[in-house]
Amino acid sequence: MLSGRTSSIALFLLLCLCAAPLAAQESEEAEVEYKNEVELFVGGVTETEESASGFGIGLEYNRRLSSRWRIGVEAIEISTTDVSRNWLVVIPVYFLVTEGLGIKAGPGLEGSKDKPEDGGESESTTEFALRLGAGYEFELGSRFTISPEVNADLIGGNVTWVYGVSFGFLF
Repeated sequence: MLSGRTSSIALFLLLCLCAAPLAAQESEEAEVEYKNEVELFVGGVTETEESASGFGIGLEYNRRLSSRWRIGVEAIEISTTDVSRNWLVVIPVYFLVTEGLGIKAGPGLEGSKDKPEDGGESESTTEFALRLGAGYEFELGSRFTISPEVNADLIGGNVTWVYGVSFGFLF
């Protein structure tokens, strides 16, 4: 049979072991980590080959796979007549180098309209694109973000620069 002191120590250790998972669960509940983010992108587009610039607006979705890795889908529409690109859809993979600084790379498709010199009808084309980019994400509260970013889209041997700000919502 256990002595009074030994049974008190055993009871104390048993209570500590039972309380440890509850304390861990409380700390996990206090820090909610959202895995999904939807962003509105607003910025500029510059085609280096044609020296044309325009305005771009887009939607982005990101899924946080871990504290450093994310995967997403980006869809950007260009709303200007100077730039031949009409839209771009990319599936980038993100890597967070530091707390807010991230780099990304991913394949995609670009849709554009070729402007004929003779004034005839324009032809729509779709080309493979490779997006390389970097940005810095600032958290505004627990559910909102703002991210200045710059991207280089490599399409058919040409570079198109896309730069601007994304406003995000975590859920």
